[in-house]
Amino acid sequence: MKYEEKYGWVLILILCGAIYAGFLGNGFHYDDEHSIQQNSHIRQLGNIPDFFADPSQFSVDADKSMYRPLLLVSYALNFALGGFSVRGYHVFNLLLHAFNACLVCWLARRLSGDARIGLVAGLLFAAHPLCTEPVNYISSRSDSLAAAFCLLALGFFVQAEQEGQPRKRTWVRLCLVLGLLSKESAIALPAMLLVYDYLFLSRQQWPVLWAKFWRRHGAYWGLAAGYMLVLVLNGFLGRSLGKPVRELGVQAATQLKALVYYPYLLLMPARLNVDHQFFAQQGWLGAGVLLPLALVLSAAWLLWSHRRQQDQALFLILWALLALLPVMVMPLNVLVNERRLYLPCASLCIGLAWLLRAGRIRCWVLVGLLVGVYALGSWRRSQVWADELSLWTDAVKKAPLMPRAHLYLGNAYKDLALQGNTSRWVDAAKQYQLVGDLDPRGDLGLRGLNNQGSVLFVLEDFNGAERAYRRALELSPRFEDALVNLGNVYFQKSRGPVDVAAKTALLHQALDSYQEALAVRPNHYQAHGDVGVAYQELGQYEEARAAYARALHIAPNDGQVLKNMGSLFAAQAQELPPDKRGPYLRQAREYYSSALSFGYPQAREGLDQVERLLQETR
Repeated sequence: MKYEEKYGWVLILILCGAIYAGFLGNGFHYDDEHSIQQNSHIRQLGNIPDFFADPSQFSVDADKSMYRPLLLVSYALNFALGGFSVRGYHVFNLLLHAFNACLVCWLARRLSGDARIGLVAGLLFAAHPLCTEPVNYISSRSDSLAAAFCLLALGFFVQAEQEGQPRKRTWVRLCLVLGLLSKESAIALPAMLLVYDYLFLSRQQWPVLWAKFWRRHGAYWGLAAGYMLVLVLNGFLGRSLGKPVRELGVQAATQLKALVYYPYLLLMPARLNVDHQFFAQQGWLGAGVLLPLALVLSAAWLLWSHRRQQDQALFLILWALLALLPVMVMPLNVLVNERRLYLPCASLCIGLAWLLRAGRIRCWVLVGLLVGVYALGSWRRSQVWADELSLWTDAVKKAPLMPRAHLYLGNAYKDLALQGNTSRWVDAAKQYQLVGDLDPRGDLGLRGLNNQGSVLFVLEDFNGAERAYRRALELSPRFEDALVNLGNVYFQKSRGPVDVAAKTALLHQALDSYQEALAVRPNHYQAHGDVGVAYQELGQYEEARAAYARALHIAPNDGQVLKNMGSLFAAQAQELPPDKRGPYLRQAREYYSSALSFGYPQAREGLDQVERLLQETR
């Protein structure tokens, strides 16, 4: 057995560990909040059967539903083993990427018959900087998980047809099903297998391909059709198509433009970004559309009239295009992102390894230099993923015209301000203002306006905050966050110099606003927590406790809600005789302590007071 074949996978695993092992403590990001941190569905393994039937299990927010049950199973296993410890989630993502790099090595060796090509391809994929997002961004696991099953299926298909082992087709079918249950993009796999058959098995003879189509491919296309039927029956496809984020013509022109941008990212992964400065294409004229359209037509012409020696390159190019096709057809909020290139990146790495070998460049020093440059780029990029502040600061620096980057940088500043760095309120307000300037009537501008109101609220400009929330609600009357925040304005005004009747009326206005938000989004944990605060202020302790419990069921590590629950038990204790306060005070101490453990220092004063009262009861 050759050295490359015997020890290649070991080298790939060592390389992955060397690049990423130091970043297992990087934080949760972006969609992780609604799909992992606040998603109560993944906290019980008994919910796993529901993942395969109900797309709403994907998120705490039903509007963000996705049918990715196998992805949710992986989250549930992570939670069962380590709760909200981010390290376990990163370990899973890293091991999955290492496994995929080994699969690239195996598949490249199968396609080329050369163990050296396989090793080089695997090392390049392990180190390529474009893979940093699927490793560091936990929600991007859907892409690497689906890619794993696509790579396995391709390998098994090649093995089955090259070695005459039709039983291996069963493994191909299983991998297809598992890939579809991980992410919708795996639906391109049957077309990839068909292209391989046409180029290498049927020898570019359509009659031969169609003669064996049903025997070789019928099951794969049948499974894909069955999957589409499942998406129709569970309502996911209808909801997705019923609310397109842009017109189909704009989507098509934009994604054609992306066909130039994506190869640039693959070949020059130097300015990677979580939110690339890339805009929708409103028309069909101009180089942004005509150039990629010419490339697509050229690829189609090559498919029809290519020469035999182009087979390998053509297969890898069509593999990459087919992998991108599902996200190009379906209009998504984000126009382009790096995780969509995870599977095309495998194609690129196999092609590079093939090119090095075909050009008789046998110098391992050159290969080592390329892998080293990639590895250094991945290591430096992983540093950016450390936390929200570093991630979105980098995004704004590279894409200053993207409102999403400013919005999330503002959120990062706001979180720092809430943790005690009050100077960051001004920075957050500036970012939210920029969001409104860049997207004045869009969804992101709406969220920026709402968050700007939140900053004014904290700075005690309650009238200014109320005006901001009302402007947001004029644009979107069912915007639940603005409804919650408007309720907070009413609540805060109830604590001002007003008589009892006015105070009670303001509290009920606040409750009405919170309940209106919950009617839109029942799992809005902040709204449940605020309902609890309003009921506590009204002296309705049982209702307050029930509201806090619902909030903690959704977000069990939220320090503010934990602190509020502690204050509720402390308040009830002080209304009892000293000899009966003990159970309530101990409950209050438990909640205050939990709030402190989750980084909410405002609970310290309440905990100290409870400890003094406990001393008095002994």
